Formats: sequence, C-alpha cells, structure tokens
Amino acid sequence: MNRYAFPCLATSLMLAACSPTAPEHGAAEVVVAPASHGFGPEVSAEDFSAHVRTLASDAFAGRAPGSAGEQLTVQYIQAQFERLGLKPGNGDRYLQTVPMVESEVDPAAHLAVQVKGEALDFAFASDMVIGSRAEQAAVAIENSSVVFVGYGVNAPEQGWNDYAGIDVNGKTVVMLVNDPGFHAGDESLFEGKRMTYYGRWTYKFDEAARQGASAALIIHDDAGAGYGWGVVQNSWSGPQFDLPRTVDSDPRLPAQGWLSGDAANRLFTAAGLDLDALRRAANQRGFKAVPLDATLTTTLATRLNQTQSHNVLGLLPGSSRPDEAVIYMAHWDHLGTHAGEAGDTIYNGAIDNASGVAGMLEIAEAFVTQSPAPERSVLFVAVTLEESGLLGSRYYTMQPVLPLAKTAAVINLDAMPVLGPTRDMVVIGKGNSELEDILADIAGKQGRTLVAEDAPEKGYYFRSDHFNFAKAGVPALYAKGGTDNLEHGKEYVAKATQDYLLNRYHQPADQFDPNWDLRGVVQDINALYGVGWVIAGSGQWPNWYQGNAFRATRALSDNERAAP
Repeated sequence: MNRYAFPCLATSLMLAACSPTAPEHGAAEVVVAPASHGFGPEVSAEDFSAHVRTLASDAFAGRAPGSAGEQLTVQYIQAQFERLGLKPGNGDRYLQTVPMVESEVDPAAHLAVQVKGEALDFAFASDMVIGSRAEQAAVAIENSSVVFVGYGVNAPEQGWNDYAGIDVNGKTVVMLVNDPGFHAGDESLFEGKRMTYYGRWTYKFDEAARQGASAALIIHDDAGAGYGWGVVQNSWSGPQFDLPRTVDSDPRLPAQGWLSGDAANRLFTAAGLDLDALRRAANQRGFKAVPLDATLTTTLATRLNQTQSHNVLGLLPGSSRPDEAVIYMAHWDHLGTHAGEAGDTIYNGAIDNASGVAGMLEIAEAFVTQSPAPERSVLFVAVTLEESGLLGSRYYTMQPVLPLAKTAAVINLDAMPVLGPTRDMVVIGKGNSELEDILADIAGKQGRTLVAEDAPEKGYYFRSDHFNFAKAGVPALYAKGGTDNLEHGKEYVAKATQDYLLNRYHQPADQFDPNWDLRGVVQDINALYGVGWVIAGSGQWPNWYQGNAFRATRALSDNERAAP
C-alpha cells in the first residue's frame, strides 16, 4: 500500500503550522491525527480508522455545536481539506457560518394537567421532554385546552386532514408518532409500513405551529419512533439548537415535546378515554379530532444564547464545467457532554457520525488523486446541527455556495456500518432517483445487489441531511452497508444492528472500537466514490423517478439551468 507521511506529524499529536494556511477558527493547536499515521490515496481501513479515532476521542468532547469540541472538529476537517489541496469552498473561506440560537429549558419544568378535576403532574425526562422555539427566556402556557389530533397530519394529496373541523389556536395538541399505515398495518394508507415525511416529528411540530397551537406533544412508542424513550431523553435534554427567527421565519411553537407511553396512558385514562381505541380510530380516513376534558399549564424557563456554528466546505474545481457540482456530505456534530450524569458523560458519536466524516474524507482523497481530474466540481461539505433537526444542511440549501440548479447530485454519508463485507448494499428510501441506477451498476461489480432498508417505518430517509437537498429538488443518495453479511449471514447483521440501537446509539457507548470489521466500510466508500466519479466526469443530470414528489421541484431547477 502506497503511503505518504507528513514530517510535522512525526513528533506530536498537534499541528500548528503544517497546513498551507493556518485554520481559520482561532486556536493555536489543532488535533490532526495519530503521529505515526500517514494517509494514502486509496480508500483504506487504516485511514478511515485514524479519522474516526481522532474525531470520536474524548478530546473532542462529543462535538457539540458551539463548544470547544466544535472548534477542534472544524479545525480538524479544515486541516484535512488543506492537506488534500482542496480549495476553500465558501469563497476564500473553508467555513460557512451558521447562525444559531442555543436554548436549554430548566429541567425542573413540569406539565400540570387538570383532567376532569383531577390534577396530573408530568416531570421532565421521566414522563415527558419539552422545549421551546419561541426564543423567549420565559414561556407561560396557562389552562390550554388539550386536543387529541390523531397523527397531526394535513395531507391534501392523501385526502387526509386530522385538523379538519377543529380550531386548535392556542390549544395543546397531542398526537401519535409515525404514519397511519404503519400502526394499522394497512398498505393502502400513505405508504403502509414505510414512513413518509408526515410521520416525522419535525413535520408534526411544524404543522401544529401552522395550525396555531400553543403546544404540541407526541406520544412516544418504541416501534413507531424507531427508538426507545432513552433516545428521546438524551436527545432533548441539555442544550438544544435552532436557526434564528431572523433566518427562518416559518411558524414556531412556544412549546413542543414528547410524552412517554406511560404518561400518555395516564392522561387518557384520567380523561375517561381509551388510548388504544383512539389509535385505531386515528387510522381511519375521516378521523375527527377528540377534545379531552383537560387543560395544560406550564412555565418554561429557558436559557438563551445567540451564537453560531459552522459548516466546513472544501472544493475540488471541475476541469471543464466548474460551475456544475456533485456534493458529498456528512454531519460532524453529535451530542457533546451531559453534565450531572453518572459514569461516562461524553457522547463521542463514533458511528454517528465520525464514521461519515471519515468516509467523506477518504472519498475526497480519492478524488484529488484520480486522473483525469473530474470535469465537474466536487464539493465536500461537513455540516453542523444535524442532531438538532438537520439545521446545517438546511442553512446551506438556503444559502448555497454553488447554485442548487447546477448541483447534479448529493451523496450523504451518515453512520457507516462496521460489520464486514456484505452481499448487498442498503439504499435508504430505495426507489427514489436515478442515482440508484448508477450505484446498482457499481455495486454489481462488487458482487452486491441493492436492497431497501429493513425498517422503512423508521423514516431514515427523512432523518439525515440529504433530505433538505431532496426538498430543494436535488437528487440525493443515502446508501450504506448491507443486510446479508458475507460470512455470517442476515441474522448476524440484524442482531448487531439492534444491539447498536439499544446500547450505543445516542449514548456514551458509541465509541471507536479497534476491533471493528471495516472491510464493508471500504466497499461502501468505494461504491459511493464511484457514483460521484461517474456524475462528476460526465454530462449526466440524474433525476428523480417518475411519480416521486421531488421530481416537480427538480423540473424547476432544470428550467433555471437551461435559462440563458
């Protein structure tokens, strides 16, 4: 294996002046890589490991946006872009500043509910989690009527409106997670088991805000959410982040959060209602919202901080069509540290998503060393605030450095499986775009076939950053790993995946493990590099498949691209 080492890495873990220009972000020292490691041009498990080991180390403190961990992270990624010879991707800067509001609700918050004269109290973390997007230090909601609105969906094209016939202005709406088709097991509702965007919590809160509600609470269940209550607790405790209202003016809720399944049962039982029966009713077309004989009161004391985070952008200009681009993307952020917890308090995020950043850097290395150079530009974007609702990628699509109409494709790397080589490759949201045709050919040459994800009800296509580009019409590919291990079969992959979701996902145990089997990761990275290689080296404009909801938006981009 051809290796080249950098002399100024030989004596220290820190780099002060090894790159062509000093990193922009201000610190004198930048953690770069293990001193003994020299990166090679080919995709390798050793290079991948070196990146993950560094990004997921305790020194990076869980890579929380706005923290010292962010500073180390963006410096590291920028230093790697500089090492590779990538140009600054945002004019003369590698960084794109993403304005954000950091907020943290006092965990002493309670929800006080009066139900038919009975007082119920729901405590933070154990019974519910709640936050506010109002950008106010204090939010007071008093005696807000509670209404069950089924799935909280208003989908005209589906002939479905859970808000029909009821005014929820100033009220508290309680709703179910996921889509009607999933819980009903009915393939004729929405997309059946496969989650649509209407099933995502982000949509449900946005729609409740558009309807004028004061508060919205989603009833958690493990199957419908795709994760346990512990993930909700970890994700919604501590600092939360949002784009400022000056940047994103869409309607917002003063209070939004989740109820545990047990808390929801207590609420509905006290109201004299059968929650299971209401679930069944909510799965039927024509469902009508059900007011509870209940009111909710709460006061949210919120610490606010107007601050900023950063996307990191490295550009390889195209040799003949530099105004057209292929984007590779991975989110660098994770959950930081959670003070006050027992034991390990650092959420290192090795799989989620130091692995994706490492994969993107490996692909960048392959592109800068390939011959001939790509005809189109290739932009590598490490985005922030994915864990806070895909905010860094959303900001990029609002403020793109290259026109979205001239962006041929987006390829996203998020949470790369480390389970060894497989007979197949999973395409999240399979059946969306012509990018899959390109990938199918490449995977076939690896001896692999493309398959859909095993749990489409979890809505992974809507839970990672490519989705913001999809909404903007840019064909977006999210593919990784496989379901059938070459040596151990399908059961091995299923058990290992479930073990990760239960014991490491969004927990401190998501740490680098030198015993990972990275042969499959190398397969995946090479396949995803191959997709970009085809598009960046040709005049192809991949499109969404016929019937896809994003195809119409792409057509608008086609017109813009063709305009003189």
